[in-house]
Amino acid sequence: MNIKKKIAFIYHPQDPKLRRLESMPFALNTIVSLAKMGWNIDLYLWEEPSNSCQDLLPDTINIRYFREPLRFNRLRPFQLQLQFQFSWQKSYDCIFGLGQIGAYIANIIAKSNQCPFIYLNDEFPCSFGNTRWTRLEQQSVKNAAMVVVLDSVRFSPLCEELDVSNKPYAVLPNTSIIKHPLEKINWHKKLQIPRDYTPFLYAGSIADWAQTPELLFSLAYWPEKTILILHSAYKQKVEKYRQQLSHLEVPGRVIWSYEPMPESHLNSLVAYCAGNFALYRNFGRPVEYLGLSSGKLLRSLACGSPVIASKDSMLYLSFVKDYQLGVLVNHPSEIPFAVKEIINNRKDYSSRCLDFCQTTLSFEKAWQIFYEKFEKIIKTD
Repeated sequence: MNIKKKIAFIYHPQDPKLRRLESMPFALNTIVSLAKMGWNIDLYLWEEPSNSCQDLLPDTINIRYFREPLRFNRLRPFQLQLQFQFSWQKSYDCIFGLGQIGAYIANIIAKSNQCPFIYLNDEFPCSFGNTRWTRLEQQSVKNAAMVVVLDSVRFSPLCEELDVSNKPYAVLPNTSIIKHPLEKINWHKKLQIPRDYTPFLYAGSIADWAQTPELLFSLAYWPEKTILILHSAYKQKVEKYRQQLSHLEVPGRVIWSYEPMPESHLNSLVAYCAGNFALYRNFGRPVEYLGLSSGKLLRSLACGSPVIASKDSMLYLSFVKDYQLGVLVNHPSEIPFAVKEIINNRKDYSSRCLDFCQTTLSFEKAWQIFYEKFEKIIKTD
């Protein structure tokens, strides 16, 4: 068989302008690893061009930027089909697709090139409701040669939602591959934190489902000289939400951070703080099978920073307790104790977090398993 070693990778998650590739290790690690295996890649992106994204990718990756329409219209699927069905690129050996629209486009190009389609799933379809794109995602994935998920616990419920069965699948963790030592930044000075205060961080979507009210409520009972940093890149939404929660703020104990950060700075901040929060309300399947898909939690571990995470058994976060990577809490009243526990044993927790990411949750090990399955699909095709 003549393998041309050419891949198209369609990255179109929900709201691609906010969920940029550089913030999605699940996709970014896959693309970089494929390039290291000798594949030439056309990367299809629906986000604004940036040097930071370009710097993370090898030279063998050709980025094709596309503009997202101001709003979806009824003709959007038809427009995409016309745009990609008769693709100008007819030399692909495999197509990867992430996201509902990503899967739809990947399936179109795969049919045009008569090659396999690999589906990467980062969100359950029920997260978006019973929409036209959910139905198109279901139809597209029926043609997928393999499904790739963030955690094995997510595969069966995902297949149930997509109404597919007997699909080969693989797991690639959403772990940031971080090069140590990290960039050293004096965050006390940069964020104007009092020198003798110990910072804890929540970085991500600030909302009720992330237990932001519970976190702020608990702060009054934390050990003295501790401070909470709430970081989110969604300034406009967060400022409105912050106003609603103003009655919960403890003066001088909360820092709201809106400044967009490159990955290197975010990793530096995560590692700098004594611990990081990964709290969730159980609002159904998108959270019930959370497990190893939590990007904020895995980033914290990869940076060597322990976590305070939700104890709900349905979230599959028991590994945090089993491997002593932090503290699980159920009620907000338990958060102050968890903060104190981590402050007193930070060094031991940090060592276990780094070891966990390098051994149990090694992306390299998961990649070897995935790539063996991938090679069989390519050769069979």
